[in-house]
Amino acid sequence: HTAYRRQRQMCIRDRDKVYPSGLVAIGTDLDPSLTKSDSFVGAVVGHPNELPETYYSLNIDVNLFDFAIGSTDMIKVEKLKRNEALRLNSGTAVTAGVVTTASADKATIDLRRPITAEQNSRVSISRRIGDRWRLIGAGVIS
Repeated sequence: HTAYRRQRQMCIRDRDKVYPSGLVAIGTDLDPSLTKSDSFVGAVVGHPNELPETYYSLNIDVNLFDFAIGSTDMIKVEKLKRNEALRLNSGTAVTAGVVTTASADKATIDLRRPITAEQNSRVSISRRIGDRWRLIGAGVIS
């Protein structure tokens, strides 16, 4: 969702410029109740019409690992399947999605929560294995 607000103050620790993954405090006239429970985690801040595209569906060049990361067992990673639920991370944004098309090295994923990202940026791909999400690969937004 888009929220247009004026910046009242900005605090950047020991820097003159902000970089991706940097911690920045921005004072706005935004109602604090909107930010409860970290609801703005993964949000992107910028000037109108200067932000990257917001994606509701992603076309990804996929690179799956041989084995799932984070499990004590050596679980072999199978190819992505149509209608499979996945978790994707792009920067600080986390979203769930469903695979609509998949081939050996490409996939289209409809997102449950849209993300704002640059084309050619990286995403991590996780699959539900047992009762936990396990990292199974990475991709590039195409």
